[in-house]
Amino acid sequence: MNAPTHTLALGLLACVASATLAAEPASRCFASRRDAAALLMGYFERMCEPKPFVVREGAAFRAHQRQLRQKLLECAGLWPLPERVPLDAQVSLPLDHEWCRIRRVAYQLWPGVYADGLLFAPKKFGQGLSPAVLCPHGHWPDGNAHPEVQRRCLVLARMGYVVFSPTQNHYEDPALGVSHQTLMIWANLRALDYLQTLPEVDKDVLGCAGASGGGLQTQMLVAIDDRIRAATICGMTCDYREIVFPGRAHCRCNHLPHIMRHTDQPEISTLGLPTPVQYLTMNDWTRRFEKANFPTVQRLYKANGFSPRVDCKYWPTAHSYDQPKRERTTWWMDRWLRQRERDEPRPEPVVKTLPIKALQELEVAVPMNRGFAHISRHVERAARYRPVTIGSRDEWLAYRRRQRATLRDLLGEAMPAKGQPKPCGTATRDGLVVERVLVPSEAGILVPTIVLRPADAKGKLPATVIADPRGKAALLADATALARQGRVVALPDVRFVGELSLHALAGLTGELATFKACSPLAEGKPESFDGVWERNALLWGRPIPGMAATDMAAVVGALSARADVDAARVELVGRGRLAVAALFAAALDDRVRSADVDLGGHCFQRRDLPLVPFVLRHGDVLQWAALLADRTLALRGVPKEAGDPRWLADAFRAAGNPGGLTTVSR
Repeated sequence: MNAPTHTLALGLLACVASATLAAEPASRCFASRRDAAALLMGYFERMCEPKPFVVREGAAFRAHQRQLRQKLLECAGLWPLPERVPLDAQVSLPLDHEWCRIRRVAYQLWPGVYADGLLFAPKKFGQGLSPAVLCPHGHWPDGNAHPEVQRRCLVLARMGYVVFSPTQNHYEDPALGVSHQTLMIWANLRALDYLQTLPEVDKDVLGCAGASGGGLQTQMLVAIDDRIRAATICGMTCDYREIVFPGRAHCRCNHLPHIMRHTDQPEISTLGLPTPVQYLTMNDWTRRFEKANFPTVQRLYKANGFSPRVDCKYWPTAHSYDQPKRERTTWWMDRWLRQRERDEPRPEPVVKTLPIKALQELEVAVPMNRGFAHISRHVERAARYRPVTIGSRDEWLAYRRRQRATLRDLLGEAMPAKGQPKPCGTATRDGLVVERVLVPSEAGILVPTIVLRPADAKGKLPATVIADPRGKAALLADATALARQGRVVALPDVRFVGELSLHALAGLTGELATFKACSPLAEGKPESFDGVWERNALLWGRPIPGMAATDMAAVVGALSARADVDAARVELVGRGRLAVAALFAAALDDRVRSADVDLGGHCFQRRDLPLVPFVLRHGDVLQWAALLADRTLALRGVPKEAGDPRWLADAFRAAGNPGGLTTVSR
C-alpha cells in the first residue's frame, strides 16, 4: 500500500483551498510572547539544575568512581580508550632562557594525527629524577606563548620541574561522538605518556595545573587518570548552570555531550580522589564555589580519610592566573610532588618572559600529520554503524527492540507531562471548526496547536499532524484543504517553531531567570538563540530533535484520545528541519500509523541535520526509518549519502509489509 494520496498532494491543495483561515494573531494560543518565553525559560532552568553530589565512603565511593569515570569517557567518545599508537615525537631546535630550554614537541594521537606543545626543560636539576607538570593553557590570547602562561611554566622550570604546555586545539564531529573534549582529553593523556618517556622525568610524579579552559582540561584529566599526583584547577570548577545561558553560548569545549545526565563539574573534579586537588577561584563563574560547592568536596575527602588533600582559595579579582594564584600553585605542587611542607606560598621571582613571536615561530616538521579532520576517519572505521541484515520478521522485531532503546538513549529521557489539553478558543468558519489548544508536553511545556475538523462530520475521522518549521499559521491553507476532505488536522508549534520559537526569549532572559549566574553573558542576537540551545542541548543530553519529537508525541496522544478521531488512522507529516524529529517520533510511537517525512536531501552522514551526538554510531535516517516497517511510510528527499534505499525496502519485506514503503531519493 502506498502513502496516502492526500498527503502527497499537500503542496497542491494549498493552491486550491477556497478559504484560508486567519493567520497571526488569530492563530495564537498564548496570550503574549512573554507567556511562551516563561515556559521555555522554566524548561531551561530545570535542565540546568545540578545533579546531586552525594558523599560516599570506601567501597561505595570507589564503585561510583569507576562508573562515573566510564560515563565521562563515554560522553567524550573515548570508551574504550583508543589504541596508544607510537608517539613519534618530533622536537624543534631549542629556544634559550636563563632558567630553561624551550622546544616545540609534536606527538601522535591517532595514526597521522598529531598535537603539539611547548616543553620547558630546566637547566638545573636537583638530585635524582625530576617531577613533571602538565600546564594546559586554555583560551589565553596567543595560547601557551602568552606571558601569563609563560610565567607559570618558567617559574616551575626554575624550581626544577619539567613542564609541558600542550597546545589547546578544537575539533568536533558530534554525529560520530567526537567533541572538543575528545581531542583535548586524549591529547593530554598522550602528553602524559610523552613526559613519561623523558629520561630526566620521574614517571610516577606528575602534576597538572591549568586555568580557564586549561582548568577544564586539568579537571577532566585528574578525573580519569591516576597518574596525576597533584592538580590545580584555576578559574573553572563550578556548577554547569554558572556557564550555561539561554541567550549566549560559553566556550564550546564546555559542552561535553550528555554529561549533565550523570553529574556536574564539582563532582567530576573529585573523581581522582585521593589525588590532591586545589581550586583557585575569583570573581568569575567560580565566585560561589568556595561556599556553595567546596564544603561537599571537603566532606567527601574527609569521609574517605584524605582531608588535607583539598585546598580552595578565593580572590576578588577578574578571570586570571596572576601572581598570587601562581604562587599558591607552586606551593601546592611542591607540597604534594616533593613533600615540601610550608605554611605559606613563597614569593614568585621576577620572571623575564620571551617574545610571543619567538615561541610561536618554534617549528617542528611533521610530514605524516594529516590534520584533526582525520580523527573522524579513524572513528568512522572503528565505531560507525554497519547496516545489519534483516531477513525475517523475528529479526526485524529484535532489531526494532534494540534500535528503539538506542534511539531513546540518544534523544534523552523526557520529563513527565502533566494535565490535559487546555482550550484557548473555538470558532466555526466556512464549514470548519477551528480550535486553538495548548497541549501539555514535558516539564511544563505547552505546545500551541490549531485543530481543524469538518463541522458536519459524523463518527470517527482519520487524523493528520503536520510538523513544519514554518509554524502553524503558515500551514492553515494546507490544513483547510485536508479538513474539507474529512480529516481532523492538527498544526502544532513544537519546539522551537512559531509561538515556541526561541525568538520569544529575546530580551526577556534576564527578567525571567530565577537563578542569577555569577558571571552572566549578555544575550546574543535573536537569530543566534537556536545555535545556543543546540549547544546547551548537547550538554543536557537532550538534543533538539528529541525535544521536538516529544512535543509531536504529545500532540499525537492528544489527537488519538479525541472522541472524533479514529486512533487507528493517525498520520504524522514532517517537513524541513523537523523532518528527522517526525521520523524519530513515529519510530518510537505506535500510535502513529502512517508517516510522511521529507528529508529534503539531508542526512546525518552529510552533517546537515540537527545535531544528535553519537547518532552515526548506530544508524542514519534509513536505519531509523526501518522501525516503521510494520506501518505506512513515505520517505522523501533521501540523499545518496544516507545509504542504499534497497536496505530499507528489505526491512519492510522482512516485517511482512513490502507495500508499506514509498521512497523518493534525491
